Amino acid sequence: MDKKSVIDSITLATLQEAMGEEFDELISVFIKAAHEILAQLKMAFDQHDIESFTRHAHSLRSSSANLGGFILAELGAELEKAGHQGQLPESTDFILPLEESLALMEKELQQYQN
Repeated sequence: MDKKSVIDSITLATLQEAMGEEFDELISVFIKAAHEILAQLKMAFDQHDIESFTRHAHSLRSSSANLGGFILAELGAELEKAGHQGQLPESTDFILPLEESLALMEKELQQYQN
């Protein structure tokens, strides 16, 4: 991934303004939840559980988009779409781009915390 921002600053600023003091907690909760979702995606893939895989991909997509993380959201959307079509990725190659995008997003989000 390149060094450009992985977060839409306008979306994040709007959310920060709306949430006020609770914004820092939201970032912490998102980061923890996103790591748990990735673990659940891996587990669902390993268990060939398309329903669970699709649900977790949706959670990743929507929570990332809410914070302006549209790169991670797009990756989640692609996985969700495949799941809705009854398909799982052919290999675990889908995991690394998710982990990389989340790591970049996490690093940027931490800069917004007080």
